[in-house]
Amino acid sequence: MRVPTGQTILTSAFGAWTTSGITTDGTLAANQTFDYIVVGCGLTGLTAAARLAQNANMSVLCVEAGADSWTDPRVYDIYRYTDAFYTELDWSWSTEKGGMRGGKTLGGGTSINGATWTRGAAAQYDSWQGLLESAESSLGWNWAGMSKAMMQAEKLTAPTNAQKGNGATGNTANYGTSGPVSVKYPDEMYSGPQQRAFQSTVVGLFNLSTADVNGGNPNAVAFVPNSLNGAENDHRVSSQSAYLTPVINRRKKYLVMTTHMVTKLIYSKATAPVIVSGIQYKKSNNSGTVYTAYARREVILAAGAIQSPALLQLSGIGDPVHLSGLGIKSIVNLPTVGKNLQDQTISNAGVNGRGPNDVIAFPNLAQLFGPTTSNISNTISSSLGAWAASQAGNALSADALRTIYEAQADYIVNKNVPVAELFYSTGSPADHGILVWPLLPFSRGSVKITTNDAFTKPTVHVGFYSVDIDMQMQVAANRMARQIFLGAPFSTYSAGETLPGLAVPGGKAATDAAWRNWIKPKFNSLSHPVATCAMMRRNLGGVVDGKLKVYDTRNLRVVDASVVPLQISGHLSSTLYGIAERAAAFIRADNGT
Repeated sequence: MRVPTGQTILTSAFGAWTTSGITTDGTLAANQTFDYIVVGCGLTGLTAAARLAQNANMSVLCVEAGADSWTDPRVYDIYRYTDAFYTELDWSWSTEKGGMRGGKTLGGGTSINGATWTRGAAAQYDSWQGLLESAESSLGWNWAGMSKAMMQAEKLTAPTNAQKGNGATGNTANYGTSGPVSVKYPDEMYSGPQQRAFQSTVVGLFNLSTADVNGGNPNAVAFVPNSLNGAENDHRVSSQSAYLTPVINRRKKYLVMTTHMVTKLIYSKATAPVIVSGIQYKKSNNSGTVYTAYARREVILAAGAIQSPALLQLSGIGDPVHLSGLGIKSIVNLPTVGKNLQDQTISNAGVNGRGPNDVIAFPNLAQLFGPTTSNISNTISSSLGAWAASQAGNALSADALRTIYEAQADYIVNKNVPVAELFYSTGSPADHGILVWPLLPFSRGSVKITTNDAFTKPTVHVGFYSVDIDMQMQVAANRMARQIFLGAPFSTYSAGETLPGLAVPGGKAATDAAWRNWIKPKFNSLSHPVATCAMMRRNLGGVVDGKLKVYDTRNLRVVDASVVPLQISGHLSSTLYGIAERAAAFIRADNGT
């Protein structure tokens, strides 16, 4: 049974008063001063806010544009995944190719996602350190620091014997056991032979390992856990249920305000280092009064990779040329706010048959391209300069982007990180389906506001396949999916390919041109955007430093997917919980709280 997570409580003592709980009443924070203000109560926002509120002397305000929807079955019932899409629970940003999903409710994306729990490769987290200043090398932006933080966030329930019999092989040493986020294999884990057949076929054809993917080397085909609450019939675990619900009625200075949108940051000092003194906010339906709340210590943006850069731009932090054209005064000259956008693309393959299955394959470059790998590797290594020049408009400069590309290319070509994901899914898009996407795009895009009205959604241009290697990866991954359907032992369970089927003729010998012609009108955004406020040194186009502080500001940080500088070979949730845990530790240490 779902119960409300909190209520507004007003207390007073000696003329001073504080507010706590969850409210839709915008007046409760109006003209009040909080130690910390968090903008966005999604995955990272609620994680960071909860950690900051652990100090009972600190007052914390978290402002969320969406509602408290945790009693809505579209939110808590994982078996209704996708029902929240294109509804009031979804930001539904437009891109040049369809929509991009984003949770507009307490918990953000964790309240509407598929709950898959994977991490990237150790080499990818290690590369983040190389994109920062050498003086920041002790901050721990590497696998060692991130794995510790990710494990801090989670509580693994080890697989039962029955789940092991169904394929669960998670190495318990790779997981935390005392964090807020429940991680487990589903109670109703699929038990048919198809899941084993899929795994065996991938191993036989492409020589992937079957090891646990969350220990720093996800190059495997494995059964992965999910963020589910076994105590509540495997309901979805969101940042709300993990970090907010258990504490909100005990935190007397922690206020969560829903259905209100932050429209602008305000400043008490508008020259470097800029001091943010608070926020302006209004009802999310753009009605009523514009209120102001003040921050004594810091403001933390956690609105996600689309809304965080938009709010910075609305507040005068971004490209001065762009902002001046909208009548916005430039406060901090950071031309890459909203740039470096990276998202993944998805296409599907399906066959008819019988029986359920769920398992993921993460092939590396050699496994994806086979005998042509050397040519692909050479293409990547020799094309970085040209690609950077073609994408320079969505970066600080071609030279800066080439340096970033070099880090990306190194772990793709030399360190064998996975470059594609093949997610085996029963019933989607057919009886047996494989959801297929390249993981590490070289294409870059941007997020830009088009008006000084905060209620107008920004323009999101992802630049899908604008670097052709991304399409080559998509073609190769779809070709791999077809080979799996035709391979033994999985072919035993297939009655024939239905998608793309004859739309891509030629079986295993189908041409690249045929695959491209089918993919281009069919693909969609995977809605995993990152890097629009990237954590990098400023001369590479970074927006925040190694402590996630916005350059040229004293007390403004960004803590969400926008700071991730490069896509990872995995789903984002675990990584973002780790970032939020680390961010809260930085903030508390810097403020002595």
